[in-house]
Amino acid sequence: MPPSSRPADSPLLPYVDWRGVSARAEKELSNREVHAPVVSTYRWWARRPHSVMGALLDAAVSRFGAGLVVSDPFSGGGTVTFEAARRGLKTYAQDLYPWPARGLAAALGTCSPDEMRLASATVLAALQAKRHAYATSSGAELSHVLRVRTSTCTSCAKTTYEFPNALVSVTSRSVVSTDAYFGCRRCGQVTLGAKGDKTITCGSCGGCIDVDAAVAGCVHCAQGMLQPSGWKAVLAQELTQDVARLRAKLRPIQVGDPVDFEPAAEVHANLSADIPRGKETNRLLSSGFSVWGDLYTDRQADVLVAALEAIASLEASNAVKDRLAFATLGAAEMPALLSRWDRFHLKPFEGMANHRYAQTSLVVECNLLSPVGRGTIPRRLEAATNALDWLIASREHPPRVVTTTPNARGRRRTDWDVLVTTGSSTKQALQTGSVNVVITDPPYFDDVQYGELARLFHVWLSIYDPHIVVDEAKEAVPNSTRGTSAEDYEQIIAACLRESRRTLATDGR
Repeated sequence: MPPSSRPADSPLLPYVDWRGVSARAEKELSNREVHAPVVSTYRWWARRPHSVMGALLDAAVSRFGAGLVVSDPFSGGGTVTFEAARRGLKTYAQDLYPWPARGLAAALGTCSPDEMRLASATVLAALQAKRHAYATSSGAELSHVLRVRTSTCTSCAKTTYEFPNALVSVTSRSVVSTDAYFGCRRCGQVTLGAKGDKTITCGSCGGCIDVDAAVAGCVHCAQGMLQPSGWKAVLAQELTQDVARLRAKLRPIQVGDPVDFEPAAEVHANLSADIPRGKETNRLLSSGFSVWGDLYTDRQADVLVAALEAIASLEASNAVKDRLAFATLGAAEMPALLSRWDRFHLKPFEGMANHRYAQTSLVVECNLLSPVGRGTIPRRLEAATNALDWLIASREHPPRVVTTTPNARGRRRTDWDVLVTTGSSTKQALQTGSVNVVITDPPYFDDVQYGELARLFHVWLSIYDPHIVVDEAKEAVPNSTRGTSAEDYEQIIAACLRESRRTLATDGR
């Protein structure tokens, strides 16, 4: 039905081609960094597919025309705002926390791709010398270091090496490779064997490694409780130059490998801050971490702090600096003592996934300056530039992005294409009846503790910007540690929706 013949109160959803959207969403989700590269600009935990939000916006345009105003009062990952900005629609986005709000504003900021690439190269050049911290005695470079947690038994006082699986890692992702490394819980050494074997003889202590046996408890007496006592480096991925390309080889730790580290809390005062108790952060505390710096090695923290200092000192626009900073800050999600290793695909995973802080006894330290590897700073800066190219190619002129707070004093600005507000959406920086369509994704009751997950990023963001203010008390989420209930959740969500209704035009949706 053409827009002109639709009833004024007609809903939008029936005018979406859901079968076509489903096909586009499936393609997008197969490789988000290609189809929606802005997902790499800052970390968020519940992003809807861009193709779905784009389809909803197109339906809204067909109803209200291209001059409509869009609002997303729970903007989070910013998918609605990105797609609206690409279509040249006037858009309002609001989130309680500085991390997603500032990240969204940075990802939409106007700057030159050439300036961005030059600034990225300048920052990487300033950090180049710090790659030597991962240099081996032979002159090679380590891209990853795998460590197993050591724990002391409360009964026999002996050490158990807590390999979560006997098969620690295959040696190659190649389907023809048959080798794997197996970990000994008695002595902490790894032994090369066939990945299909059921039993392995430890090449160090001679003990039997039963691949299918349960791996919990003390391996010596099976009586006492295990108390974490430290970490032992067991495997490293080494980069070597082979003709015109780098090759990565996973191997056991060798004498002279740079695997020792000091507390990262000494690198910057912010990292010595206590990890507060919480529904999700209690997972970190129960794993033996007490301050945020405990999650990192000193060299990881040194690289991140030095990168932020290099960005701050650039002679570049704030738009460039912020885009670089948020790309770099994303590398903070790869803590050396929290990131996990995919033992069959040979790559690290973030310390936060599936809306939780990870709990694992086999961790991987990423060399954040490595030229290869998932989630490194060079790759993140490249992804941030690709996202800029993607946005510029989507529209004729760059959007005018303005940031504010709901309680900002003075006359409301109207010279914006995108208005990003930090603070509770129970009060929104919009005039009554000024919005045509609200498209939003409210918090998932108690399933995602956004504030607690963002705590780690807020610690790092405060190094870049010491003036950020975080108020978790206004988050709409039941949380036993914080003392909030389902009733509190309902009241906050209802207040936010009432405020959105105030901003909505009489014929709005």
